[in-house]
Amino acid sequence: MPSGDAGHFFASSKPTLMGIWKLGQSLYSSDHSRLFAAQPADADGSPRFDYVLRTISEKRETREDSFAQLSRFASAASKASHPNLIVVLDASLQSAAPFLVMPHLIGSTLAEWFISTAPQPLPVILWAVRQTAQALAALHANSWVHGDVTPANMFISQQGHVTLLDLGFARQTGTLNTAVFMGTPRYAAPETINHPPAPTMAASDVYSLGKVLLESLAWMAPTIRNQALLEPVADLVVEMITESPAERPTTSDVASRLLRLEIETLGEHIQPKAPSIRWAA
Repeated sequence: MPSGDAGHFFASSKPTLMGIWKLGQSLYSSDHSRLFAAQPADADGSPRFDYVLRTISEKRETREDSFAQLSRFASAASKASHPNLIVVLDASLQSAAPFLVMPHLIGSTLAEWFISTAPQPLPVILWAVRQTAQALAALHANSWVHGDVTPANMFISQQGHVTLLDLGFARQTGTLNTAVFMGTPRYAAPETINHPPAPTMAASDVYSLGKVLLESLAWMAPTIRNQALLEPVADLVVEMITESPAERPTTSDVASRLLRLEIETLGEHIQPKAPSIRWAA
């Protein structure tokens, strides 16, 4: 926990400067974190706020846990790097008002797709989940587990690029899960909820991603004309959400299998262009 009194910082509902960052509008607030649009402090007069600064909540009763989440986020991001994983560009954990800075992404989450977007073709869903599996594989290769793989943490750009967000619940592989559950119960693996606490395992992320894939299939299933296309995907889901962690595939295996299924199902949605015919006069 950082030392010092943060009262001067939280006296205002909207800080204006943290480190080298000038803050813009508030983007999000919860019991544990606050997110602001941000720009470099020396960008005088610029209308662009291309960054997001995350700091801890104003609530003193959650301050210790809020700082722990921020610290885990920064630590995991410093160890694992991948195009599909959120990046931390700057962090200050020792000040009275700790923070970290990320790119300001444009797009929407998979959870928002479920609510506001028409069901997408199967290869599009496989593409999104496969990119998430790639980000998880990078985390796992560096001995970190995400701990909260959900549709709300899968951010999709307008070009279809997926970024796995929020490393606040990340933990190092092998550490014991805490007595207090961290994550989203709807997508959590059984071993992360059951007691006594089990060691943190990469397989727990695989289970969560399997639940996301299952929910995605249910969302778009009515649009599938060829139900046979769903069978190999459903088989993979069954393997991912099996109760035994040892029987689940690795994220690297999931990513490679999803890529193959993505290619196989793509033909269903690509039609050859009709040839143009010119009639002789």
